[in-house]
Amino acid sequence: MPKRLVVLALLLAPCMPGAAVAVDLHAYWDDRCKECHDDAGAFARRTLRVEDGRLVGAHHREDLGRFLHQHYLADDLVAPVTAMLIAQATTTPLFKSHCAACHGDAAALARKSLVLKDGVLTGKVSGRPVSDFLRTHGGLAPGEIPAMTATLQRVLGEVGAR
Repeated sequence: MPKRLVVLALLLAPCMPGAAVAVDLHAYWDDRCKECHDDAGAFARRTLRVEDGRLVGAHHREDLGRFLHQHYLADDLVAPVTAMLIAQATTTPLFKSHCAACHGDAAALARKSLVLKDGVLTGKVSGRPVSDFLRTHGGLAPGEIPAMTATLQRVLGEVGAR
């Protein structure tokens, strides 16, 4: 009997609030969507916008969420992918303009080099807060550092880091 309870708990865990399974949204996009739709950030900035808090597309203005459900996107990923696309559609591409030439894409950098320590975005190797490091790295204006730090922290969450 206890084995059945364990199996049942494992099966139900992804359905329980706060028990979401970590999924790398960027890897998912690259594997399932990128071939037709390009990089998620470029796609979002080129074809999507946010109106009244809702993500709308050039072709699917009324119910983009329903379209995503029907367009090769797993049901449990519609909300997180939508949130990722909203963030990308509404965020200035600072990483692309200041960092991509050396670091590739933000998701790869986040996976390899970043971690949250006590809620602070930190370099894995240096142990320094990213916001401090960016003061002397990357050529960002001081006013751009909070936005870059927030973007990298968001991306770290999107790649499934905890």
